[in-house]
Amino acid sequence: MSKFWNITVGFISVVFVAIAIPALAIEPIPNQSGFNGYIQPGVGYLNIKSNMVAKFSSFDLSDDSINSLSDEPDSESTALVMLPFEIAYTFAGTRTQLFLGSQLIDLIRFDFSQQLGVRQEIGGLGVLQGGVLFSGIPAKVWKDPYVTGQTRKDTTRDSSGARLVWDQIFGSGFQAQYTYRKVDISSEKSGDFLGLSSGDRRSLRRDGDVHQGSVLYRFRFGKEHRLTPEFIFGYDDREGDARTNTNAGAQLTYSYLSDPISMILNGYYSYADYDKKNPIYNKTQEDDTYGVGATVYYKNPWNWSLLGSKPMNFFVTGAYYYNDSNIDFYKEEVVLGTVGVLFRW
Repeated sequence: MSKFWNITVGFISVVFVAIAIPALAIEPIPNQSGFNGYIQPGVGYLNIKSNMVAKFSSFDLSDDSINSLSDEPDSESTALVMLPFEIAYTFAGTRTQLFLGSQLIDLIRFDFSQQLGVRQEIGGLGVLQGGVLFSGIPAKVWKDPYVTGQTRKDTTRDSSGARLVWDQIFGSGFQAQYTYRKVDISSEKSGDFLGLSSGDRRSLRRDGDVHQGSVLYRFRFGKEHRLTPEFIFGYDDREGDARTNTNAGAQLTYSYLSDPISMILNGYYSYADYDKKNPIYNKTQEDDTYGVGATVYYKNPWNWSLLGSKPMNFFVTGAYYYNDSNIDFYKEEVVLGTVGVLFRW
């Protein structure tokens, strides 16, 4: 997330990749041809501190007016409504699957981008997956985050890209993944209000390319327990040198997979080092990011279903994220809780 994906360029598909939970492998390809998928409606509560993001969907995420560029952000609270899904079609004879939607692994990461792609099982080599990414619900950011004493105006942050995954490498618990995203700020005005020179304004531009690679291994302990360390490396290549950064992180996930209860816990840390001095603060930004998260699924005992689905599962999620920057203006904090149900076909 370049900062695995830097929250300063978006929100939902940014913040919670920072507390990504990679414990689940690619969903097994069914043995029969036909459609399958899931839908996971949920509601939640969000408290966020950020000076950079404006809103997600219709939910306000930061103040539209600030009085200082040296203070940490105030907090905003809002409700959330989510309806992620995936629909897939399997060609059992060739062990090929086409899919569209949000993967469960992304959902647990709170990455709400959509993906259109293909999965291919290749015998003892494992499972290969490739897909194109696009913004399911584009986030809003401030045209010029550095406006003080008057109302800031928002603009759309859009993204598109591709993801390649090699899972169960040679039949093992290894997985390797590479994700590329192109970030586009519709109306980039960073630094205009302050009257910065053209060169300094250019150094604050947030458009650019985001590269992220990761490797993980799933250790199995008995039938129900998994422990998954993951190492993540990224390069956030923005048009602005002061927004460009190299980053690295690690996370550790514990999974308890049983019936009727499954649970996933994880902790995360990353460090980001920016290329050039920020012209507003005359120093180079450095970030330490911390995150913890927990998701619990409960298989309902009444076998309730929806339109022929498998018995639904209730879920509850809690998450905390903190970005500790050496520049107070860029510090961020998120507290989130969600509840909902999971239907699978």
